[in-house]
Amino acid sequence: MSAINIEKTYPSSKEEVWKYLVNDELLSTWCMPAKGFSLDKGKEFLFEMAPSVFWDGKFYNKVMDFEENNFISYECISKRPRLSTVVKWTLSEENGKTMLSLEHSGFRGFDWLTKTMLAAGWKKMMNENLYNKLTE
Repeated sequence: MSAINIEKTYPSSKEEVWKYLVNDELLSTWCMPAKGFSLDKGKEFLFEMAPSVFWDGKFYNKVMDFEENNFISYECISKRPRLSTVVKWTLSEENGKTMLSLEHSGFRGFDWLTKTMLAAGWKKMMNENLYNKLTE
């Protein structure tokens, strides 16, 4: 499998969930510390955390495409380990609740350990961190 796919439904509007995907300050509260995010195609931004033995702590990202309140995709590059993937968030709303779908794709066969670690991180961030922020 070359992608991580996760879906989570939140008791919030699409507009509220969207803000947590595209605002540096809000994104940093549940995901990773974000620097320089702007909702412009081609805009580069950075996720930066403390480095570890396996990772230099940085994801270099570039906004690929978006439709406000509906989806956003960005290229996500790590230099150590060397990795180039695509993160896509899609939002759909029904009965005042929003389903947020994550597709993190582009993993190659030898990226299985990195993919496994990222999948666990995304699940925690979506199922606990973002959920808690939206229900505070």
